[in-house]
Amino acid sequence: MKLYVHEIRLTDHDIWRSAREAIPEQPGLLVELRERDVSGFGEASAFMTDRYRSALPVMHDDLRRVAGTVRTLPADDPGGAWAALAPQLAGSPFLLAALDVAAHDLAARLAGVPLWQHLGGARPEGLHSSYSIGLDTPDVMVRKLRERPGWPAYKVKLAAPGDLHVLRALREHTDAPFFVDGNCGWDLPGTLAALDGLAGLGVELLEQPFPRERWDDARTLKAASPVPVFADESITGPDDLDACAEAFHGVNLKLMKAGGITPALSMLRRAHAHGLGTMLGCMPESSAGVSATAHLGPQVDHLDADSIALLAIDTGRGVLLDASGRITLPDAPGTGFVPDFTGPAFTVRPADADALDHDEARLSVHRDGTAVASARVRRRPLPGTEPVDDVRELAETTQDGATAEETTALLRTAVTRAVASGARTVWTRPDDAFRPALRAAGFVAHDPARTDSPLLWKA
Repeated sequence: MKLYVHEIRLTDHDIWRSAREAIPEQPGLLVELRERDVSGFGEASAFMTDRYRSALPVMHDDLRRVAGTVRTLPADDPGGAWAALAPQLAGSPFLLAALDVAAHDLAARLAGVPLWQHLGGARPEGLHSSYSIGLDTPDVMVRKLRERPGWPAYKVKLAAPGDLHVLRALREHTDAPFFVDGNCGWDLPGTLAALDGLAGLGVELLEQPFPRERWDDARTLKAASPVPVFADESITGPDDLDACAEAFHGVNLKLMKAGGITPALSMLRRAHAHGLGTMLGCMPESSAGVSATAHLGPQVDHLDADSIALLAIDTGRGVLLDASGRITLPDAPGTGFVPDFTGPAFTVRPADADALDHDEARLSVHRDGTAVASARVRRRPLPGTEPVDDVRELAETTQDGATAEETTALLRTAVTRAVASGARTVWTRPDDAFRPALRAAGFVAHDPARTDSPLLWKA
């Protein structure tokens, strides 16, 4: 399979807040796998970067490490691809998930069937998502609920178990159930004291009130709570399921956190065998990721797939989420996601996404619809040497008001693009404006004694 990578940056209508963080914008990667001019897509958010090795530079480094493996993988065996990549991406579940989702999407598209059918699942019908209300002042949280009336459930972020006044304010405007998410910010005494109040206000699910490491507190709460308690941060992979079965009533699985569709399906089977309730959620992600999640909807009790409803900027079109939370999947093969490479979500974009060439590409960084930097990646030998397959030139570098961050994004994407096509060496003769960013990206002088020496990057 051929590998392409695109940097993205998402923004919501409102700054997203939980007990753990505030997110003004969300960078990430859109991973594309291509075979026979058909592409599959997966998404990796640069979110909780230390825990999930998901910072953009780290994910680029990881992609470069596995690019050679990806090129050898068949397009009709996503499970085999995951098995080959998982040992190389241990500790990097978001990137592994992006590659796995893209592989499943591609295989289904090549087979000409929707993803749910390719997975052997049930046709998704009658699916609905809960709507998430981020942490804010009570007035703002009420405003968010009133802007989205009629959803089947509302997932409410609360900073502390004693914040029942927030739920009372929201309850004045809806009869729908509440799912309350503590995002690891609560304590056991306060939570135990709030249980009756939570139940009385129509809370039907309590998600991850305590930090992951507080298993004893979770077991105590499970025994006492009239409200089902679901794990989120406590369930990061199959190895956590036995402990979660003891400490929680259910689990909230997310494809990114699980490492993709392949392990998520296995985890769902095991969760059902344990008698656990199940939810599929989403990270801060776009239609690329949510469209894949929705295809697994019939296999769970609850869907929390509303991140696209919160977005002011999306990466394209895919699953549809109407004003009441009803989910409609595209009538198309694979996930049905179609990227909009010309849209503002793509910080680094290909000049012609419809005619991708694995050996040559022009990439550009756009801001407010205008290109502020660009570069061309092409097969070209180092001056004075014979042509070889593993050398690419970074040529025609230009910038017009690009920030250092934008230039860095362009260069790291260009290098990853070159490595994905088989390069072990990338060389360039840049103008002076690009030299600091190139050196920061790991380029060094081919001949330090010469001022006009090309700069080299080596794998």
